[in-house]
Amino acid sequence: MKVGGRLLRGAAVTAVLAAMLSPELARYEAERMLRAATDAFRFVELRRGEVTDREGALGRIGQVADAAAAKLVGDPRPWVLAGLARLRASQPERARELFARALSLGERAEIDLHLASAYGALGDREKAMATIRRAAWVSPALIPMLPFSGEERHAIAHEILRLEAELKAGKLKEPPPLP
Repeated sequence: MKVGGRLLRGAAVTAVLAAMLSPELARYEAERMLRAATDAFRFVELRRGEVTDREGALGRIGQVADAAAAKLVGDPRPWVLAGLARLRASQPERARELFARALSLGERAEIDLHLASAYGALGDREKAMATIRRAAWVSPALIPMLPFSGEERHAIAHEILRLEAELKAGKLKEPPPLP
């Protein structure tokens, strides 16, 4: 009787542990998928001459990132990777949608910059610049690294300093908006 009770308790504990770990197993699988897709994206970007079907590779990377996003709820990384793959595959509108989805999970300056790239690829310079200003507001340390002339970077830095002064004076009700 004692052996049967121990076996039953052992089976019950195992079942409870399995039920508790089941959601995490899906996350681990999604992390592995995302890692492989990220590595593939890096390969496609760094070794362009070695990839015979670049568009197909980017499409598959986007699909894998989409699948990972379904299992990594609340994580912007798969949406960003899917957006980057679509942007490089000349699908800027889809990329914009995916970057906006990533941004809806929490703002990060690098997501703003990716979104600005999508707006730029769509030919909307005004929205691209507004998004870059927002990224600079979120992380002023990015300003020296922006791919602009010194004069343009200086203008963006000046704008951010002006907004910060307004914020400190209580005149700024909200940060620079995203388009």
